[in-house]
Amino acid sequence: MKSQEKRIISGNYLEVEHYPVTKHGYRHDRKYRLSRIEQQNLNQKNAVKKMTRLINTNFGLGDLLMHCTYRLDEMPKSEKEVLNDIQNYFRRINRYRKSHGMPRAKYIYVIECSSSGKWHWHGIMSGMNRNIAEELWGHGDFVNADRFQPTAQTGGEAFAKYISKKPKGKRRWNCSKKNLKKPTVKTKSSGYTRRGIARIARERVDDTRYWERKYKGYRLVSVTPVYNEFNGWWYIYIKMYRDTRGINSNERKQSNMSVLHK
Repeated sequence: MKSQEKRIISGNYLEVEHYPVTKHGYRHDRKYRLSRIEQQNLNQKNAVKKMTRLINTNFGLGDLLMHCTYRLDEMPKSEKEVLNDIQNYFRRINRYRKSHGMPRAKYIYVIECSSSGKWHWHGIMSGMNRNIAEELWGHGDFVNADRFQPTAQTGGEAFAKYISKKPKGKRRWNCSKKNLKKPTVKTKSSGYTRRGIARIARERVDDTRYWERKYKGYRLVSVTPVYNEFNGWWYIYIKMYRDTRGINSNERKQSNMSVLHK
């Protein structure tokens, strides 16, 4: 076997995975069957990763987090009604954006129904005037458009965890079609032997300088080594971010102000 490196680039965020592959190029992982609980936890972890990458690739500072409810006398009786209301909402949003010279909105949203049967939804969408975004919903007394403020180290991971969490009642998520970008994935041979990967797992986990020199332009968030006792290989997972708080911060502020005043 040989070691493979996979880089996943989601906006300003970089994830790197080092793992062994067979001579035919297939990933070599565990040889035992997971319990039902272990599989559920793994599925949940992967769902959060997937959603975090999608958010970090498409959204940033100045975009909007939407929290929309219904008045009691307008409460939908089915999920189909909620979907129809949300689709009509984004049609109104896009008509407004088109009339003001803005591109079609990108968005991801999750529908939730509480145990008492109250429907509401939460989402993230392209930045625009917050008051207009709230007014165009029109179905609830509580409607809130907050500015999305991703952390430098993890981006939109907190919101991704929220909309990917295990359901309480009914939850469904959806997204805009055709205009969401996918994360960039690059795979190549890492050149490390089993012994080389083992040495890195033991000696370089906390060596920030080593990782930031290896992946130039990024700052280290964390390194997670995992030993697989079934094949004798170390697996390494690295999280990094591109620090844009310097010169680009002023440009970003000016861009956000222009969006907010449109």
